[in-house]
Order: sequence, then C-alpha cells, then structure tokens
Amino acid sequence: MIILGIDPGLANTGWGVVETRGSVCRARAYGCVSTSSAESIDRRLGKIYEGISKAIETYAPSQLAIEKIFFGENSRSALATAHARGAALVAAAEAGLELGEYTPMQIKQAVVGTGSADKRQVIFMVRNILALDHDPRPDHCADALAAAICHANLTRTHRLTREGAAVQVFEQERAQEELDAATARSVTAAATAARLAGARGEASPLGHVRQSRRNTQ
Repeated sequence: MIILGIDPGLANTGWGVVETRGSVCRARAYGCVSTSSAESIDRRLGKIYEGISKAIETYAPSQLAIEKIFFGENSRSALATAHARGAALVAAAEAGLELGEYTPMQIKQAVVGTGSADKRQVIFMVRNILALDHDPRPDHCADALAAAICHANLTRTHRLTREGAAVQVFEQERAQEELDAATARSVTAAATAARLAGARGEASPLGHVRQSRRNTQ
C-alpha cells in the first residue's frame, strides 16, 4: 500500500509518501510546497494544488492521510490552514485517493505512543520507523510522514481486527454445522432403528422401557 501523508499549511504544506509491506513501512519520497505571503491567495492555493498533484502523479499513492485542523485561539491561522487543506484535498479527490483524517494527537499516539509528544520526539520516531539515515526536513515533511505512518498503523490494525472477527464467525458457524450434522445423524439412526423394529414386529426400545416401568409399579 502506498500512502500520501499531508501536513497542510498555507505557507508550507509538507507531503510524504510511504510504502507498506506487511508491518514494514518505508519512505519513498517527501517534500514541501512553500508559498509567499506576497502572492495572492488564489496563486498560493494553486501552487499547493499543483505540488500535491505532481506528487500523486509521480508516486501513485492509493491512500491519503491528512491532519485535521485544530481550531485553537488563532482562528486566522486555522482559516489559512483550512484553505491549504482544501487545495490538497481537491488534488487527492481528483486522483481518487481514499481519505484518512487524523488529529495531531492521534498521529502522535500512533507514531510515538503518546498524544503529548513534542516535535523532536515525532521526528526521532519517524526517522526510526522509516529506517532513514537522517532527520526529514523541514519539520512539515516529518509531520506529513507521521500522518502516513499513522494511517498505515491504523489501517493494519483495523484489517487484523476484521480478519480476527471473520475467523471467529467462521469457527462458530462450522461448530454449529457439526452440531447440526451430529443431531441429524442421531435422528436418522433412531428413525432407522424404529422402522427395522416395526418390520420385525418388535416393540421399540422405548416401549420396553415404559412396560418395564409399569411392571415395577
């Protein structure tokens, strides 16, 4: 599975592509689309759209992992990030990528093991998980790769959970089928024995039991 991770931002939109094979996750490429505040908003968004589209065309990912926006105290910054995020999402939607959205806390939890990890810890773990010989720079690229790793981990966990549930259901159905078959064999054997006893003019075993009970009363 090839996953494109995106850390959206109007000034800097980081992207990173990872490929998974089983539990192994490796980086294929990463980069950053930077725009200047001197440019108009439409030019800046167009540049982000083109940069992400080029990455998709080059590396052909099938999945997209992108950070959700955290609307804190700085609503102006959040709005600018939302614009950049929208441009990246349009590029991904045009390519038909499957979308996974994650909060910064979810990404840190999946990569570092704690939602309160700092940026230095995230960079360290991204480097180790992807077996890189250097820290991915700028930080926006590390965040994008972290989002892709988060998506890979959660997707694998969900798949294993589904497969485990399917195996459990299959085993339950098989056990029920075996029980039904055993019951059917028992009923068939009893019916066959009753027919044979009737053909010989013999009383059924059940009749003997009832008669013996009457004799003892």
